[in-house]
Amino acid sequence: MKRVKLFFWVIFFQIFILNNIQFSGYINPYYYIIFILTISNKTSKSTTLLLAFLIGFIIDIFSNSYGIHSFASVLIAYLTPIWIKKLDRIKDSDEIIEINDLSMRKFLILSASLVLIHHFTLFLLESFSFKNMFSIIQSTFISAFFTLILLIIHKIFSTKKP
Repeated sequence: MKRVKLFFWVIFFQIFILNNIQFSGYINPYYYIIFILTISNKTSKSTTLLLAFLIGFIIDIFSNSYGIHSFASVLIAYLTPIWIKKLDRIKDSDEIIEINDLSMRKFLILSASLVLIHHFTLFLLESFSFKNMFSIIQSTFISAFFTLILLIIHKIFSTKKP
């Protein structure tokens, strides 16, 4: 039930609030990726990819963006469990580490990496040209910064206090 609430919350927040915030065309925070990052590693890979596609597709519908959010979302959904294992140096493939269980430092490293990949992919597909590379990189870093702030706020408020 908690995941369903998060799913609808991030869609609502992204569509009705964040999609209407665009300062000078470079700041586009994409908070909805927190849903993808927090999908449990216990969830099957196909379900994870399907959920990532679904949330990306819904954002695409309301953003008129022709599948770029779907593609970028599925990409980071695919990379998340791989990077969590590498970041935590897990030897046993059966051990399950969740992103919410990571320390703030590891959460920042993982989130920053995946947000940069997501945003770069998104803006590159949106432009569909390498001639605007400076603009793509600029948009990627500025939007990633603001997205990371939102993800950190989410992590702080969702962390269980002892």
